[in-house]
Amino acid sequence: MSFDERRFPVPVREDMTTALRRSWADIARPGTWWNGPERVTIAALARDERVQRNDPPWSRDRSQPLLAPLPEKAIEAARKIGADPTHLDRDWAEATIAELGDAHYVELASVVVTTVAADAFCEAMGIEHQALPEPEAGEPTRERPDGMGDIGAWVPVQVVDWNRANVARALSLVPEGVRTFFRMVAAMYSGTATDFEKMVWDHRPLSRPQVELLAARVSALNQCFY
Repeated sequence: MSFDERRFPVPVREDMTTALRRSWADIARPGTWWNGPERVTIAALARDERVQRNDPPWSRDRSQPLLAPLPEKAIEAARKIGADPTHLDRDWAEATIAELGDAHYVELASVVVTTVAADAFCEAMGIEHQALPEPEAGEPTRERPDGMGDIGAWVPVQVVDWNRANVARALSLVPEGVRTFFRMVAAMYSGTATDFEKMVWDHRPLSRPQVELLAARVSALNQCFY
């Protein structure tokens, strides 16, 4: 079983382990634009690169075999988003998106950020990373959502009937990617998706302003340009 609570040195809420398991299983399933083996390969590339993030890119070991073949730009993107997000810029993104396609790029990013968040959780707990899931067979759905538009972001985002945070909107070109990532993030951050939207919390040891202060400080230390 993935994210077995017996591995944790301290108690972890059941809703958090459930969310972690569900989102981890999602990585292995055929997505909207990438199939299961490709998605697990993207996760593996991001993890391998992130583990070596304190070494300069030119000295990192990239000899690990790929589970599934990927375009060179996808390999580069998985590694760069996973380990060197402070080096992303619009010129690089536009060149990558032009080659991969905007929806392929967004789904790749969603798999990477899900992997990174789960790995960071394990590191915070002082345990080994969870083994990557076994990929499932099947074909991507290739369904592009309606209601997308340009608001000045690097990719099209949902502009119709959107009432959630912009940080979630960034992945809205691939709705399943939003669900996979923010199911896990909401459990880690606030406890439930509904609590995530509330400005006042009375169910956590820390208040909402205290959590936001910690989140902002961690983002600043990680040089998150969002």
